[in-house]
Amino acid sequence: MTDQPDDAGHDITHHISLQQQQQVQYWTTRLGVSRNQLLQAIDAVGDSAPQVEAWLKYKAQLAG
Repeated sequence: MTDQPDDAGHDITHHISLQQQQQVQYWTTRLGVSRNQLLQAIDAVGDSAPQVEAWLKYKAQLAG
């Protein structure tokens, strides 16, 4: 399966890239987190978008 870019060229299905500021902004907005939270999630589970999203939801539940 290949990654599917959205209209702006972001990989919206599998991986989160921190190489370009546009992508960081896209993912922080899409996931509703700060850049630091996104970095912590990627450090914890890697750059898989579904895993990052699941980890962030889990952390939010613990804090909530």
